[in-house]
Amino acid sequence: MAVDKLVTGSLVNHRTLGAGKVIAVEATALHVYFPGSGTRYAAKLRWPVASPFLTQNPEPNAWLEGLGSFAMDSVSGRYTLAANFMSHEEAVAAYLADHPAAFRASGPRGKDASRLERGARWRAACAEWTAAFGGEQAEKLLEDGNYAELTRRVLRVAAHASRIPNMVETDVLEEAFEPGGVVREFLVALFAYVAAPLPARSRFEKLIAASYALGVPPDAVWPMVTFFPFAAAPSRHMVLVPRSTSAGASRLGCDLQYQAAPSWATYLRLRDLSTRLLEKLAPAGARDFVDVECFLHATGGRRPGPVRNSRAGTTPSTKKGARAMARRKA
Repeated sequence: MAVDKLVTGSLVNHRTLGAGKVIAVEATALHVYFPGSGTRYAAKLRWPVASPFLTQNPEPNAWLEGLGSFAMDSVSGRYTLAANFMSHEEAVAAYLADHPAAFRASGPRGKDASRLERGARWRAACAEWTAAFGGEQAEKLLEDGNYAELTRRVLRVAAHASRIPNMVETDVLEEAFEPGGVVREFLVALFAYVAAPLPARSRFEKLIAASYALGVPPDAVWPMVTFFPFAAAPSRHMVLVPRSTSAGASRLGCDLQYQAAPSWATYLRLRDLSTRLLEKLAPAGARDFVDVECFLHATGGRRPGPVRNSRAGTTPSTKKGARAMARRKA
């Protein structure tokens, strides 16, 4: 592979290191971040020695493309993610250590208390949606033009999540859903989006426009757009809770390109990240994006641990101590 074909941001495949993202291109070196390495450092590959091992990756990878900005570490001479970065594996291990009953319906409270309460509220909203709109009830109400009953049931679903921080408060929702044409447009857009077998951009953007028309505060638009589909089908749709979702993604090195104004690009990055996380959490019993949301919330709020050395897998202080001990033995 010729170096002139690679630019910062290119996705590549390495014969042994797997998929990676080019962070910087130099005349004699190529800096590539490989998520499978389990470190926050990009590999510095000698060029053109590494050329036979690399091929360009034509497959899109929203998570890898969305990795946050890297900075040069003056000590190692390598590009690195933020000091509080955690690999997927590290984050999952830490989460399960703190929340051993995370994916069980019942279990000891302790550290699990806040997670269980959060997860229980999400699942109560999902159950309420099924009871309110399952079995073609939504289609029948829409066909009859019974928007008042649709609104009443939608508010009942939202009530279960109203106490989750940064979700839309009940009084804001009640004001937004006062009878009128904008409410009908929102309900039509919502159920059209939910009816699609997979999230569709055109329907998503119609739902965004309908949410703005309701006149909710700017910081409530993301929850308005993503919560109800999440409650309807948490196996297909992910909720974006301002602050906690972005914080969790950022800790994992994923830049969602979050802005207060919802966008399909940000949602696509979130859904791709959530899908990958669900694959990591499934062996421990995770069922859907409800479990992923709780995981992201906990990961974003976790205190940074000691920075590990990418080569030795130890903290800098441990490495210095090992060297000192070796000198004493010598």
